[in-house]
Amino acid sequence: MIVKPGRGGESEGGCFPGASRCHKLLPFLASCGLYFALWLPEPSWVSAGVKGLPLLSLVWFLTAQAWGDGAWTPAARRVRWGLMFSSVGDFRLVWPQLFIPGVVAFALAHVCYIWALGLRPNRPWLLLLLVLAWAGAYATLWPCLGGPYVPAVGGYGALLAAMARLIVMGTYYAAQGLIAAWAPRTSSRWKET
Repeated sequence: MIVKPGRGGESEGGCFPGASRCHKLLPFLASCGLYFALWLPEPSWVSAGVKGLPLLSLVWFLTAQAWGDGAWTPAARRVRWGLMFSSVGDFRLVWPQLFIPGVVAFALAHVCYIWALGLRPNRPWLLLLLVLAWAGAYATLWPCLGGPYVPAVGGYGALLAAMARLIVMGTYYAAQGLIAAWAPRTSSRWKET
């Protein structure tokens, strides 16, 4: 079997299509496995480092893949910023006293992703339903909140719904990986502004 390099260093005959991309994702997959295997008690510097490693490896993956493919687009750069803000948020949430700065970092990450994806409400009625659902959830939480948590939970609640730790971290890392894998492949049909 002859292996010929394909676009972006991918093999066109060997293991499987996209082998180079899969190899570049190994640090991400290994660091996710390490996070779930160790399940370190928080707060500690080791826990913060292990928790932030998957996203830092995605920053490396995205940068290597985008540069290798010649696809260092504005969308790829925005996703990279989103990954970096998410990593900062993960690091800060290890310590309870850094909850608010962590939420701010995650909010900035979501703004970067929304900007990268070019999302705009095409159906205003759907946006209205989402705003009403968020307002109902926020009104329910309001009596339990105080101090800086009122605006922090309100703002961040508009971006995410809260779930159990295992589900959040599993889907979170999977979503981050998919966003990073998508960014260098954006087609020219996306209007860059």
